[in-house]
Amino acid sequence: NMSASVLSILLLSFTSFAAAFAPLPVALGTSPPAATWKRTTMLQSTVGGPSEELLALYNRQVTNEFSAAQVYLSASIWFNSRDWEGMASYMLAESAEERGHGLAFVEFANKRNIEIILQSLEAPSSDWESPEDVWQAVLELEQFNTQNILRLAEAANKCSDFAMLAFLNPFHMEQVDAEDTISTILAKVKDENRTPGLLRQLDHELGEEAGAA
Repeated sequence: NMSASVLSILLLSFTSFAAAFAPLPVALGTSPPAATWKRTTMLQSTVGGPSEELLALYNRQVTNEFSAAQVYLSASIWFNSRDWEGMASYMLAESAEERGHGLAFVEFANKRNIEIILQSLEAPSSDWESPEDVWQAVLELEQFNTQNILRLAEAANKCSDFAMLAFLNPFHMEQVDAEDTISTILAKVKDENRTPGLLRQLDHELGEEAGAA
């Protein structure tokens, strides 16, 4: 009858569909196809672990963070020797923050059993001619740091190291805030020539900000 014919057609269609997508048989005691083995091996070796590129960039970033702390400390000394006490306090606080970043990188590495090889730090600049020169140098320092952290994130993404990406996320926003803040301060410093006394007012404000931090 018609119902039996329809049922037979459906069963035949299902059998053909299942056969078309069934895996190829593998004889007992033999290895799976080479392509399958290669894909599995690559997945196991790359997902979730740091690559050589990432490890190298990570070690370099530890050095960058401590180097930044040195630059801020040098800037603090420069301002203090010229009686810009507010700016000196601000730079000192930023130096401590950058050192804290470096230690955070070391702590994370220890948790992940990532080897850290400390490198020598170059002597920071101290021959600035004006407050504007100092703030310009600090802005360029933060821009340099931003690019390095982005390279780190890119390397972590390549090897699917999601723990590393999660660790780096707060630093991305900190860099956005740092560049914005310093750009604003630099603009005010440059306006000193048009608005006499603005620099002293800014120095006072930055000193209060550093004291409240």
